Amino acid sequence: MATQNRNEDNRVGSFTWAGAFVLGGLGLLLYNLGTFTAWEPYLQYVLAGLLGLASIGFFASYFSQTSNWWRLIPAWTLLALAGMVYLTTVQSLDQRVTAGLLFVGQALAFAHIYLLDRDERWWAVIPGGFMLVLGGVIALSSRTENPDTLGTLLFVGLGGVFFLLYLLGRRARLWWALIPGVVLVVFGLFLFSVERSQENVFLAWWPVLLLLFGLFLGWRATARKPGKEKLTVNSASNLSRHGTAKSGASSASGPPRLGEYKGPAPGATVDVLADPDE
Repeated sequence: MATQNRNEDNRVGSFTWAGAFVLGGLGLLLYNLGTFTAWEPYLQYVLAGLLGLASIGFFASYFSQTSNWWRLIPAWTLLALAGMVYLTTVQSLDQRVTAGLLFVGQALAFAHIYLLDRDERWWAVIPGGFMLVLGGVIALSSRTENPDTLGTLLFVGLGGVFFLLYLLGRRARLWWALIPGVVLVVFGLFLFSVERSQENVFLAWWPVLLLLFGLFLGWRATARKPGKEKLTVNSASNLSRHGTAKSGASSASGPPRLGEYKGPAPGATVDVLADPDE
């Protein structure tokens, strides 16, 4: 019975998506042919409203069954699309800012997924951060068209996402995030300095900082010497003449019997001495 209901739900879902794609394709085709030109921007308001209603539908579907967290992605994306369609009616607004809103909506979706379970869904920080950086770079392209500046912001922002992942998660488990983070940030700084090194002395010599940091790490690795380690060996509990383990209270009362040893077993702890050559 459960299998039959699931198949029926999948069938209804398939028909729903099929109808949405058909209507969407037909509407976009008529829009490109200029059929709706006379009714703009009223149709844009209607489309923004429909996208908003679809977003609310996905949010309601998620809250009815919170285990389907993936529904948050289309919910936030459709909400961002609704905002984009509405902002296209504002003639004074640069459309590159409007385009960046789509990536911001997807970033909010992954941020929502991460906040629901920070320990298990730490991975959502990566796509969410990437989407936020891309949206920001696209929006800032309306202010500057310098490819070096935009490239620097892109790579430094992507590297910052990995640093954020390291800071938010368990650092012992997510130490690897520092590797792509450092590489991306260094590459972004290189793009920023390659065209400006002739104008600024610091921008020409900043790689010396990387050189000094690498030497420091090498010196720290060679100067560190292993100390003594204590190897703990589990030993059996003291046994009485009858072969039963004595409790702390019973062993403390009364003198020990002849031949009974109450201390730790010989060899229970072993000191590992350091190599004299080190």
